[in-house]
Amino acid sequence: MVSAILILAIVLTILLGRKTIKEANEQDYDVFEGPAVWWLIGTVVSFFLFISMLTWCCSLIHTIGTGHTIDDKISMYQEENATIEENINTVVKNYMEYESKTFENLKDDDAINLVSLFPELKSDTLVSQQIEVYIANNEKIKELKEDKINLSKAKFNLYFGR
Repeated sequence: MVSAILILAIVLTILLGRKTIKEANEQDYDVFEGPAVWWLIGTVVSFFLFISMLTWCCSLIHTIGTGHTIDDKISMYQEENATIEENINTVVKNYMEYESKTFENLKDDDAINLVSLFPELKSDTLVSQQIEVYIANNEKIKELKEDKINLSKAKFNLYFGR
């Protein structure tokens, strides 16, 4: 669609420009006087239409050109999330084993020891950072999937294709 409008703007700019010069020459007017000025205004408007369509066309070409890497990026983020899930599962499993061993060694009547033996999870900051990266990766995957959906729209806008 954009390419068709771009071609139309090129043709319109050329035709109006030629008509402006012809009109000015036939009537011995300066290009900025008389009826030729209206042809000049049309030429300028069609030239700006041409420039805007050319810019949009280049933007769509860039979008389509980088679209083939979307699947690779999605798989990369999914692999990283799988690794993070494995690390978090390992940390949680080790912590739960430690907690179960701690409970086995305690007596019910010693509440002060119970409170003092609950250590803070040393890797808690590591786990929270990994969860933040995991959430950020999921957001990026969602954005990439949206980009993949918008890719077909960009192709349609550029050349009526899929």
